[in-house]
Amino acid sequence: MKKILYVVSLVALCVSCSSKNSPAGVVEECWKRLSDGKVREAVELMDVEESEVALYREIFEEQCGELLEAGGMTDFEVLSLSEGETDATVEAVVTLRNGQYIGATYTLVKRDKQWLIE
Repeated sequence: MKKILYVVSLVALCVSCSSKNSPAGVVEECWKRLSDGKVREAVELMDVEESEVALYREIFEEQCGELLEAGGMTDFEVLSLSEGETDATVEAVVTLRNGQYIGATYTLVKRDKQWLIE
């Protein structure tokens, strides 16, 4: 019985950590979208003013080209996570297909029950 509870708890923890509406899930989803060349969809995960959306898309399109040249993302690892009720910080490392690593710290804010990258 203890083993069953342990496995159920472990599965629940993994599901909650990878939820697309968790801070880490949002950052990972943003990287996946960029890795797939879906710039518009990636910008939707950002907390930007409507007047800045075009600028962010332009910046991401440039970075997306470099990301695609590197073969895209192969792995996403959360190094640390600090989550409050309305703000969060995610430190993560992304592994690219060409073997490069990109490490960064992301600040997120919760707006209308949705986590967004600042």
